[in-house]
Amino acid sequence: MLVANRRAFLKGLGFLSAFGLALPLLGCQHEKFDKGLAVALGGPKGELAFIPDRLRIKPGDTVTWVLQSAGHTATAYHPATNNAFPLRIPEGAAPFDSPLLFEQGKTFQWTFEQEGVYNYYCRPHEGSGMVGIVVVGNSLDGPGLALPQPELSKAAQNKLAELIAWAKKLPKV
Repeated sequence: MLVANRRAFLKGLGFLSAFGLALPLLGCQHEKFDKGLAVALGGPKGELAFIPDRLRIKPGDTVTWVLQSAGHTATAYHPATNNAFPLRIPEGAAPFDSPLLFEQGKTFQWTFEQEGVYNYYCRPHEGSGMVGIVVVGNSLDGPGLALPQPELSKAAQNKLAELIAWAKKLPKV
């Protein structure tokens, strides 16, 4: 009886280990469309990053940002969210702007209805390069693919340039 219980225990442990190793990869298949996507706001060790920092989704899909470490937002680059920033989401699309989240596990959701490229940032940490991109559908043009504005910090400019280069290479699906 002990052998059977041990086998069941090891089999269960193997499944949990495989699941645990695969968990960080959820949502990381950037070049195919995914449903029910989650993005970490900050990392478990206080990293100033969106994890993953790039997504490709279908129109009508919802992204949920989940706070991992305190003091982050998910805010669209749009004059309505910060009049110092030019439009970096599709023209006519509504801008999103989460509240400043402080409690680990708190979430913010946004449904992306309009095709296009959406650049976003964390209000307190944009200067540190905490920026992200969401590509909705096949539309690979518009303000979200423009060169980063020179008013941004070098860290934000570099990260946006990296994300835009990634988006420009996406195949049509």
